[in-house]
Amino acid sequence: MHANSQEDPRKSFSRISLFVGIGLLGTVALLCFRLCPHKPPDLIACTRVDVHYKYGALDYFFGFAPMLERVLGEEEQQFVRSFDKWTVTDPEKIRAFASQIRQGRDRGIVTSKILAIPTDVTCYRGKNRVASLRVYPTSSPAVIAHGHEFDYPLGALILRDLDPPALKPLRARWECAMKLSGLLFGGLWHGPERPPCPDPNQWCDEIVRTMRRTHTTDYTLDGKTRRQYPDRVIARRFACPAVHASTNANSVYSPSDGNDPPSEPPDSWVSDYAMNSNCREGSPGDMVFLFESKPGWNQHGGPELFTFDNHDPKGGCVLLNDGEVKFIRTEEELKQLRWR
Repeated sequence: MHANSQEDPRKSFSRISLFVGIGLLGTVALLCFRLCPHKPPDLIACTRVDVHYKYGALDYFFGFAPMLERVLGEEEQQFVRSFDKWTVTDPEKIRAFASQIRQGRDRGIVTSKILAIPTDVTCYRGKNRVASLRVYPTSSPAVIAHGHEFDYPLGALILRDLDPPALKPLRARWECAMKLSGLLFGGLWHGPERPPCPDPNQWCDEIVRTMRRTHTTDYTLDGKTRRQYPDRVIARRFACPAVHASTNANSVYSPSDGNDPPSEPPDSWVSDYAMNSNCREGSPGDMVFLFESKPGWNQHGGPELFTFDNHDPKGGCVLLNDGEVKFIRTEEELKQLRWR
């Protein structure tokens, strides 16, 4: 007769218990990985970064469509599209980007969709992938990595160090156009109806006074009402970025100066824009209102003050009385504008 080959029930139970224990430990480890606080991805080893603007570089850098055709030519738009996907290998820029990413604070696993257009960033060391990130460069930036969401200080420019340097002149032109528009809609036009043109001798001062009267309640900090535009922010609104490089102080998200009591504009304030002296209440919508000029303050006059020298390629921005902004490239285009 053969010996009883049936397995000892105690051994079978021990094996099952071992498998169950391993499964529980794995589940606990997975939950810990998912739920425990994470550090932002360490990108210090990266030697290459691939950037993919999900809706294209044109939308990412020049998203205000109604003004686009008047500020960028078709060839310039095609040039911008060539950067929809691009690669960064500059070690200094990669280190700066890695430093920005390290500042993130873990908000836990991603549980809902972020209502913003992401930029996908993939980092490599040689041919080996180090990390994949989804960056949401909104006013309150967020980064998704390893299934976790990391948030960053208000106004942080997470992707700034990965911006294509070749687009810098066109971006400066675009920002210049946006600033001209902002002097009207942010500095003068606060109601449903367009106010009369300011006194040409005081047009800069009038915009400063108007912006100083604009207040907002800071619910994110302490609920107090403060000026929306500190003086350092107002001063930057008059600066063309192609002439004076932009700084973080140009952002409306810069920390407030407290109540920042009104004072007369310092003598050091300058404007890279001038006003058309002929602009008056009731002037036609296609008349020039503001335009690029050499630096000054409360400058006013006609096309003789216009400058083509602020940008590369040469040209300058004009703001028409109806709020439309155009980029003027030639003397012939300048002559065709309505100045009277």
